[in-house]
Amino acid sequence: MPGQIRFWVVSFSCGLLVLLLGGCAGNDRETFSQQHFQQLVNEGFLSPQIRSLDMLPVMMVQLYLETPRIFIQGDGKPLMFHINGKVDADVFGGMVTEKLPVQVTGFTQLKYSPEDQSIYFDQIDFMEARIDLEVALFKTMIVDSFQKALLKELAAMPLISLERTPELAATLEALSRNNEDGDIRFDTRDGNLMVEVLSDNKSSKGG
Repeated sequence: MPGQIRFWVVSFSCGLLVLLLGGCAGNDRETFSQQHFQQLVNEGFLSPQIRSLDMLPVMMVQLYLETPRIFIQGDGKPLMFHINGKVDADVFGGMVTEKLPVQVTGFTQLKYSPEDQSIYFDQIDFMEARIDLEVALFKTMIVDSFQKALLKELAAMPLISLERTPELAATLEALSRNNEDGDIRFDTRDGNLMVEVLSDNKSSKGG
């Protein structure tokens, strides 16, 4: 009987050791729910984000963006974003000077920049910026160029600063440390945002 007990103890210890070692070796991803990731965006986004859009000779625009809202669409699909804000436009020398509401929507991937310690929008697609402009002339002459200028600003604007989100910073640091030869990538799976490390020969897509 004592020999049988020793056998089970040894078997249990070996099994536990295998599980622990396996957990350490497989630590190449973290999962965030939409709610959890939105919380990180709320903490890590500098709001209001003030951006200047130079669209001379038509107008100069001061853009005030509130914290983006992020939505997970489905497995392997880009994230949807929605941003409210205002534009302070000086159009044609002052014909329109009040702040105008703007709503920005689109789809995006995410990109991690270790150098900047930030997460950015990446590969923005199907972006639309709706401005409350009553004059049809302004709509035809301004909106298209405004959206092109805005697209450049969004790509250069940090979505999450890791200095403001130490939890996420520690997670990305651990992933990078455990997988030094891989790159941090983002994907969507089972209604969650997956942050994982993939090597170039293992990954067939960015994200």
